[in-house]
Order: sequence, then structure tokens, then C-alpha cells
Amino acid sequence: MKLIFSRLFLSAVALTFLIGPIFFAGLAQAAGAETSKVIKFAVNNLKVYEDTTKVLAAEVGKLGYTLEYIFLADNTQINEAVESGDYFANYHQHTPYMEEFNRGHKGHLVAAFAVFTDKSGIFSKKYKSLGDLPEGARISLPVDVGNNFRTYVMLAQAGLIKIRPGVEGPAITQNDIIENPKKLEFIEVDYTMLGRAMEEADAGFLYATVAAEIDLDISKDALATEPVEYQAADIIAVREENLDDPRTGILKKAYYTDALKHALRDSYAGRDILDPAW
Repeated sequence: MKLIFSRLFLSAVALTFLIGPIFFAGLAQAAGAETSKVIKFAVNNLKVYEDTTKVLAAEVGKLGYTLEYIFLADNTQINEAVESGDYFANYHQHTPYMEEFNRGHKGHLVAAFAVFTDKSGIFSKKYKSLGDLPEGARISLPVDVGNNFRTYVMLAQAGLIKIRPGVEGPAITQNDIIENPKKLEFIEVDYTMLGRAMEEADAGFLYATVAAEIDLDISKDALATEPVEYQAADIIAVREENLDDPRTGILKKAYYTDALKHALRDSYAGRDILDPAW
């Protein structure tokens, strides 16, 4: 009888060792599946990004996923959050800016999909035209190379400066200005300071969204606007290996909705400041 009991006991123990790992692996897979339903999202704290992210979270929820988001002011930090894997995706930049980050930080970010185009222009609170700018006028522009070339392009097209032949687009730097008859002074500032810089500068670069936040309208107040061929759509960015992740598809499906189109307009009191990508 003892022998039978011992054999039964040993059989039970052996079965436990066989089933145990399978059981706990099943729990781990279930936990992993649950985790994959969460999309961690790093976002710029400008109004349009905050407003649309809140609507995006509701749309993601309708698809059975949860959008966990954080608002940050530093664009480099936002990219580092995704590059490190702490966050799945981010929302704050266009492709040229992202590519510059990748070059400078050995990053692996890619554009998952476009969301909207934010047109840019040169504005002034002091002068009615670029021709009115005095000698030595101070021009504010973004410090990052993914954006500051846009100012030089617009000034060159207006005839205020001349760019070295053969240098085009993002390759243009201040060193490529070979003629500057008005001796314009260029003041580079962080993107987040562009609106505030307009108080001190004679004229400055602004995206339509930033202009709207300081009561300027790109369709009425811009002294020059960026050529269409240089306009870059804002994107949702992820790490390259996550491009085909189901969560990327969920983000796109949730963003490409009428609710987000309305949110883009509502963020600017019903005005069509931005051009949706869909």
C-alpha cells in the first residue's frame, strides 16, 4: 500500500513539474498580451499636440487599447524616450527633425505615418513687409538644422539674401549666405521659444500653429511663406523594429478619424490652421 502511495505521490510531483512551467508560461503570455494593449506615448506640450492626444486616447480606447501619454517640453527628450524603449511612439516632429536626431544620437526612429502639415512663414510684429526691414534687422529662427534652413530659403526667395549656388534645402546653413546686403542678424533660439522671440526680433520664423498661439494668422499676417516643396508633414514616430507592430496600426487607425480632424480644428477655434494627412 505504501508502495502504491509513493508511486502516486511521485507521479503527482512529476506532473507538477511538467505542468507548472506551462501554467506559469501561460500566465506570462497573458500578462504580455495585456501589456501589448498599452501604448506609451510621449508628446510635445504645445496646445495642438495636447488637445489632439486626448481625443486620440479616446479613439484608441474604442479599439480595445489604452493610450498612456506624457506631455514634455523638450523635443530631444521626447525622442530619447522612444529611442530608449521607455515609450512606444511619439508625437511632435516632422521627418527632417527626426532624421537629424538619428544622425546626432545614433537613433533608430522612423516615421510610422503622417498626421498633418503645419505650414511655416516669416512674421513680424513691427513691419508690414520684408522690404520694410531696416539694415541690421534681427531675425529669429530655430536653432535646429531641420528647421532653420527654412528661414534662409524664404529670405532668399524674397531677395534679401543670396545662397551659395548648388546648396539647397536642409543643407543650407548660415555659412552658405554669400550676400546679405541688409546685414540681417540671425538669432537662433529653441523651437519652444520662437513665439516669445517675436517680442524682441524684428521678424522671425514661425509655424502656423505657433503663430496662432500669439494671435497671428499665416494666411493674413505672414510676410513670406515656405515653398510647398520644402513643407514637411508632422509624423508619429516609432523605433524601426516597431513599424509593423499591431500597436502602430492601432495608432494610425485611431488618428485617421473624423474625430481627430475635428480636434485639429477645435484646437484653433474652428480655423483650418493645419492640413490633415488623410
